[in-house]
Amino acid sequence: MNVTAVTTSLEARTEAQLRLVGDAAVEEAGRAILEVLGPALRDAAFELARQAADEVAAQLPDRSVDVVLDGDDPVLRVGESAVGAPSVEASDLDARITLRLPSALKDLIEGAATDGGDSVNAYIVKSLNTEVTGNKKPTPSRVRGSYEL
Repeated sequence: MNVTAVTTSLEARTEAQLRLVGDAAVEEAGRAILEVLGPALRDAAFELARQAADEVAAQLPDRSVDVVLDGDDPVLRVGESAVGAPSVEASDLDARITLRLPSALKDLIEGAATDGGDSVNAYIVKSLNTEVTGNKKPTPSRVRGSYEL
């Protein structure tokens, strides 16, 4: 994400609008406001990058998504999940439980298992293990690195 290009473009468009006013005092005041808003615009760009990382992470639950700095610009890094999916070995499956649930929910579970490439049993075991043990993937909520305001 090229934050500098976006903020420069915004500044140029704003200055063009200020020139249309035709009043030197208004143009000068507008430029002063733009200069003061510069750090806030960069901060807003980083917040948008963080929100984008959260959205991508929500759509890729088996991956970690972080915002890191590449020079002065935020970059989304997608990697392996910090919390690995629990492994389910056939030899570990020695307990049995009978579960009654609505057929609509059963259909949803079957679809999710198929989409994830798992059997229904493996999908349910992984989901329950994640829920019960609290091994949920943390939501990225910080920007790694530093930037000047």
